[in-house]
Amino acid sequence: MGQKDSCYRIMKCKFISISHKQSDWEKQAFQFYTKQLPNHFKFSDVEVKPFSSRSLDRDSILEAEGLEILKYVDKDAFVILWDRQGKKINSLGFASLLQEQIDQGTNINFIIGGANGASENLLKNSQLILSASELTFPHRLFKILLMEQIYRASTIHRNHPYHK
Repeated sequence: MGQKDSCYRIMKCKFISISHKQSDWEKQAFQFYTKQLPNHFKFSDVEVKPFSSRSLDRDSILEAEGLEILKYVDKDAFVILWDRQGKKINSLGFASLLQEQIDQGTNINFIIGGANGASENLLKNSQLILSASELTFPHRLFKILLMEQIYRASTIHRNHPYHK
């Protein structure tokens, strides 16, 4: 199948993140970009409550959060972990990566770890580890930035003037 045919394959994207319940402004921003995307993109969002305990050290919190996140990972999905230690990627590279997964008929799970980072277990269970920037973003805001980049990727492949 050519690239034109691949535009009609359903791409299921799941966001799995360590975060608290979304606020109204987050939901509105997420919905804004969801509505902008072509119909072949389907999204789901899983929020794992952050672990915090005075009796747990950082490594124990990372391991507990990692195990909880892995419960929600789809076995047949391409897993991308966003971590500050990951490979840097620009918008064109991200657009190519998404198109590659669409062409292969593969769904994507995006994992956004907690404030303490990602466990070794999460790192090992991810096919790709990416970093969006040298900057540190609040997790709530990063999900919206990621949605915008998915939208941008879709416009790049449709030759839409949004990405210049």
